Amino acid sequence: MPDAEVAARAPRVLIADDSKMVRATIARQIKARFTPIEAVDGVDAWTSLEADPGICAVITDLGMPRLDGFGLLQKIRGASDERLRALPVIVISGDDEGAQMKRAAKLGATEFITKGVGAVELVSRLENLTELDRTRRNLDSARVAVAKEATTDPVTQVGTMALLVKQGAAMFSYAQRHRVPLSVLRISLDDFEALRDKAGEAVTDQILAAVARLLVARLRKEDVVARTDASEFAVAAPAAAAAAAARFSERLAQDIRRARIKWQGRSISIAASIGIADSIASPSQSFADIFSAAGRRLERARLQGGNRVVSEDETTDYAPAPPLPPGITQALALLAEGRGDELRPFAAELALKIFPLVKYCDEHFSAAEQERIEMAATQRLTTLKGA
Repeated sequence: MPDAEVAARAPRVLIADDSKMVRATIARQIKARFTPIEAVDGVDAWTSLEADPGICAVITDLGMPRLDGFGLLQKIRGASDERLRALPVIVISGDDEGAQMKRAAKLGATEFITKGVGAVELVSRLENLTELDRTRRNLDSARVAVAKEATTDPVTQVGTMALLVKQGAAMFSYAQRHRVPLSVLRISLDDFEALRDKAGEAVTDQILAAVARLLVARLRKEDVVARTDASEFAVAAPAAAAAAAARFSERLAQDIRRARIKWQGRSISIAASIGIADSIASPSQSFADIFSAAGRRLERARLQGGNRVVSEDETTDYAPAPPLPPGITQALALLAEGRGDELRPFAAELALKIFPLVKYCDEHFSAAEQERIEMAATQRLTTLKGA
């Protein structure tokens, strides 16, 4: 096999050092088994790492201009790319750099070598580290493949993107054959990343699960709901036109706004943006076309500030829309939770609902009986509050 082909297939190792002599020495020691890539400082090294996903290990000095080895370590271990975060990093150490080595170790250095290390030892260490990295990457790829094939999301217990794609394709074929509409709703929780940073993943997972339960409770048996992104759900609704999907989305948006999650003694409120498309109003050759059209409308809802629904040809902001009044049982529960202020907009309507009962009690019960009823109602409120 020609040398050029061997070099092209050999694992690539990045050497970051401001000394040309040191870089050349290390490159010469490893070139029989690895392809060396040189960087004159941390900035140059980071540029190479971002551009070349084939780099499987880094050898770096600590003292470099512009960005030193400590800064490079911090960028690698703090990278958003999991591949970079897990990259083996060997630090070149001196004989009198004990404090610096401890600092580098805390920042995530994998191993240390001295500038006079022999070629055999250096190559052996690199082979061990790159083999471990290769094994990790294979496991990660296998996990990703399994996740892509999974049909149930572990956090929300609704479907996954894989299930939605499979079921959506079948729904689209049926809709085309029978000339009936197929609607897709894409639902995104607003400001979700900021909430996760503030409250933590356990709380946001709880919110996702609550929204998923809400969706399942509101949908028909023939509808399919899936979690399609970190904070996004999608619904495929056969035989439902965009107008019907929009009406459903209005109610759903209000239900999400009313949902409350307890965190540190406080209630967290959430809102959602929703994009809608259907197979008849939107020219579609596949389920993917409808899904994309709904995604474009979802993005428009986000750009317009969120907390709104965007359908085929109109945008409706649901923040000022009059919310649906709660039932008597729900109103009692809100009172028990100390959330009576939320009932103010519905006070007249709730009073009208219970007025016949109050009038009946006033006309037919004695004062003693009314007092017993009042005590029973108070106990009921206490029970609800305790629950």
